[in-house]
Amino acid sequence: MKRSLTKMQHDEMYFSNLNKHKWILTGIMVLGGVLIGAGVADCIIAINPLNLDQAARGLTIFSAGLTIVVVVDNTKTQKVTEKVHQEALLRLKNAEEQLEAIYHSQQLTERQLNEIKKLLQKS
Repeated sequence: MKRSLTKMQHDEMYFSNLNKHKWILTGIMVLGGVLIGAGVADCIIAINPLNLDQAARGLTIFSAGLTIVVVVDNTKTQKVTEKVHQEALLRLKNAEEQLEAIYHSQQLTERQLNEIKKLLQKS
């Protein structure tokens, strides 16, 4: 009746290495922010003499900046989630070891009980 948890192996991901270089993520976020600002500014400038081509370009630049910001934010969230997942796996492994110890203790107790029953039946 032995049960064991599936052991999961995670390959080291590219983004986990970026944690060592936080300035890279910060630089990418700044680039995304600049693109968002440039896109908004382009749209505002396009309003005065209503230029649809310039407004479309501004929206495209804005969406590119927003995409960059969202991807970096997802990367940070993914790192935190992975850390929580690893901690949960460690707790599950500890619980599994405790349950295994309880199971072995129960087996030993049952053996001793059977021996006592046999001795009582003989006497």
